[in-house]
Amino acid sequence: VMMQAPIEELRAFVEKNRHEMLLFWENLVNMQAGSHEIEKVNRIIDFLKKHFEAEGIDCRLVDSKGSANVLVAELNKDVPGKPLLLAGHCDTVFPSGSYPEDPFHIKDGFAYGPGVVDMKNGIAQIFYLLVALKHFGYKDRPVKAVIVGDEESAHAAGITDKILLQEAEGSLCCFNMESGRMDNCLTVGRKGGMDCHITVHGVAAHAGNDYLKGRNAIIEMSYKLPLLQNLTLYDEGLTVSVGVIKGGMVSNAVPDICYAELDVRYKKLEHMEYIQQKIREVCAKTYIEGTTTEVEFVAPMPAFEETEANHKLLDYINSVAAKCGYPASEPIYVGGMSDASYFGSLGIPTVCSMGGQGSGAHTKQECASVESFFRRWIIAAACIMDLQDYTEKFA
Repeated sequence: VMMQAPIEELRAFVEKNRHEMLLFWENLVNMQAGSHEIEKVNRIIDFLKKHFEAEGIDCRLVDSKGSANVLVAELNKDVPGKPLLLAGHCDTVFPSGSYPEDPFHIKDGFAYGPGVVDMKNGIAQIFYLLVALKHFGYKDRPVKAVIVGDEESAHAAGITDKILLQEAEGSLCCFNMESGRMDNCLTVGRKGGMDCHITVHGVAAHAGNDYLKGRNAIIEMSYKLPLLQNLTLYDEGLTVSVGVIKGGMVSNAVPDICYAELDVRYKKLEHMEYIQQKIREVCAKTYIEGTTTEVEFVAPMPAFEETEANHKLLDYINSVAAKCGYPASEPIYVGGMSDASYFGSLGIPTVCSMGGQGSGAHTKQECASVESFFRRWIIAAACIMDLQDYTEKFA
């Protein structure tokens, strides 16, 4: 017999465990760790693993070869059926010491601290989702949580992106428990993107005595930049923006190096390879003989394409929210990136920003609504328990 979500019992679970849930969230926020502080992020991963295992939930660590370990926690591993995927990251944009010690505090219904909404609250929710499902004897299907520690650096250092794809493969659908938005919208699509670093090497020479020997790297770059910016297909959601340029040392020397950084964003999965190819073509053409150009693409992330399947998953979430007596969430498409991109690229129906709601992510004003932490948790728990409705109607 498939489980029906016992909504009143879920509310009672929250009331009974309210203090413990807040304390768990507080502990996570107070463990300050930026994406590049591998040991400190691993401390959080180990803390989570210890607590999952104390609840009898299977865990394993996957080596990301260069950044924090990836934690995979699995409930009902032996139960047949496609797993429901819960995803999140436990790193923040703030290196440790950006805030005083133990910065978590609650004021006027909002919690404050580094990563309080982006996304330590979603991690605390994932933990208690698995704990509650076990407590209620949920056995309908496997539930898999994948928690990473380098999302804010776009997985630039290790192979976390590949691990995400491997672990997500074959999932029924995904709730990405990223920062919830104050407008209550849920994210059904996001742009993908990458940084592009271009270096032109020329030949240095004295501008007065040896002008003709020089090969001016700045001028070579200046031929290329308008062509690169013009690769933008604005109406299709593909943008190339030249954001940084550096070159030369002194005015009386022909510069032998020029460096540029570009921000590239796109709405379609196919545009990721297309734009890399186009940028390479522009950079391959030499205008000043004797110069060479190198191109590097940094942390490319696929687009999280807005699909009918994502909208159907959102419809299902809204139908469950209505049963719980909560307002519906409108769909939204945003320009910022998240790991939802990887799940969507596998064709897994995904909804992002399912975590507690807040504002000010990536700023010192970051805060999260405490009431929404519990409300969004109840919706997610009820969605998992009622999932057979989703599979019958949509999947």
